[in-house]
Amino acid sequence: MEGYNEELAKAVKLLREARLDASKGLPEELFWLVSSLTPIVNVDLLVVNDAGQLLLARRNDAFHPECWHIPGGCVRFGESLMDRVHLTAHRELGCDVIAESNPIAIRDAIRGPIQNWDYPNERRHFVSILYKCYLPKGTIIRNDNRTEADAGYLKWFDVLPEDLVEIQHIYDDILEKWNEKREETEENGFSE
Repeated sequence: MEGYNEELAKAVKLLREARLDASKGLPEELFWLVSSLTPIVNVDLLVVNDAGQLLLARRNDAFHPECWHIPGGCVRFGESLMDRVHLTAHRELGCDVIAESNPIAIRDAIRGPIQNWDYPNERRHFVSILYKCYLPKGTIIRNDNRTEADAGYLKWFDVLPEDLVEIQHIYDDILEKWNEKREETEENGFSE
């Protein structure tokens, strides 16, 4: 194979001998490396309430600074998609969800390289699987001491915020209902 040399063979051997337990996720730097070599599978949770509002989480990291996103998580080795849905709900929302058994969308999420990064191909390609979910009756979202500016802050939206994570526009056809509401609100001179 072109580009495969003795140094690379030693690195592969070292990783194999490390006997990493990928079912618990990968060390962050290794995950980033793998994400520059192969697509990463993730689940996203479209959580909707009885009032038709959409639950979004605040994101603020090197990849997506100061924006809102549909909660989601990467599938671990040997894990079912539905297991990841429930584990993501606990991690991102602090509670379980009732998820529809079939996804409502499966999309390629591919973005361009981040030119100013040392390794611009990291986290470029995801296979994103969207599940419609509901909170169990009586569940209250708790933000504890987080403010709306903090990563992980949860908020119900009647309309889609303009600062949704760019890559999640792969779901624009599904999010159209919340976009239309925003456009109607803006036309009438109101803002959320």
